[in-house]
Amino acid sequence: MKVFGFLFIAFFTFSCLSDIALEDDVKAKENQTQILAYFAGQSQSPSSLENGGYYFVTKSNPAGELASKGDTLYVHYEFSNLVTGKVLDSTNRATNSPYFFRYGYANPVFATLMSALREGEQATLVLPGTAQAFPDLPVYTPMKVKIKSYIVRTQDDLIREYIARNAFTVTETQTDGLRYIRLKAGTGEIPAKGKIVKIKYIGRFLSSRAFDGNMSRTDSMSVTIGGTQTVPGFQMGIEKMRLGEKAVIVFPSALGYGVNGNSSIPGFTPLSFEIYLAKID
Repeated sequence: MKVFGFLFIAFFTFSCLSDIALEDDVKAKENQTQILAYFAGQSQSPSSLENGGYYFVTKSNPAGELASKGDTLYVHYEFSNLVTGKVLDSTNRATNSPYFFRYGYANPVFATLMSALREGEQATLVLPGTAQAFPDLPVYTPMKVKIKSYIVRTQDDLIREYIARNAFTVTETQTDGLRYIRLKAGTGEIPAKGKIVKIKYIGRFLSSRAFDGNMSRTDSMSVTIGGTQTVPGFQMGIEKMRLGEKAVIVFPSALGYGVNGNSSIPGFTPLSFEIYLAKID
């Protein structure tokens, strides 16, 4: 994806100026003529986009899911120079390494197009050129984007896939989406409200990458039962545990860091925590 970052900047600039005429009006009209001529040559009748591009769905899937804000989208694409056909960038389908992003956040190349596509569809998108040149893409040269595969994953999809991938057996599923997975049963009663418990934990994204935790350290974290010092999903999971119990809890962003996230966790991010209840004070 060597040129994607540069193209991102260029098309972000272009999209921000979508209501302003291009510096060279003649070039803009030439671009439109080139783009429409390309689709005519393919015997395709494209639809227009508000960013000046045109697209045509080459493989339809009427039953496919439309993306909603916060969904994770996985896309295999190929960028090329419309005039020369030179491939500028592409994802690796052989290793199944798609580009992915969270729908509803700035992504100038894909955001508008994906609002029109359904999961499983393929499409050709052509974007007008800009006043900035890139390697193998001169100024005002249209860029063709082939969408070769497209997958939509809701937070619940990601949670179910994470559980299946790790071969977890869910002990309890709440209506708000929290899954409680008991790995080792504890003893005694569930601590009463007001009790302070000491826990060891590891927080993970659903890619399994850890972002926080004290499992490998000597210290522990104190949590008050019935308190509010942690995010709701984490608190709910702890309050199901007995002394010595070990569990994994998985929950959607509504029980975590919400739509805004924090400095290290993006908005709309479901999370997993492995927790061990070590002591009750």
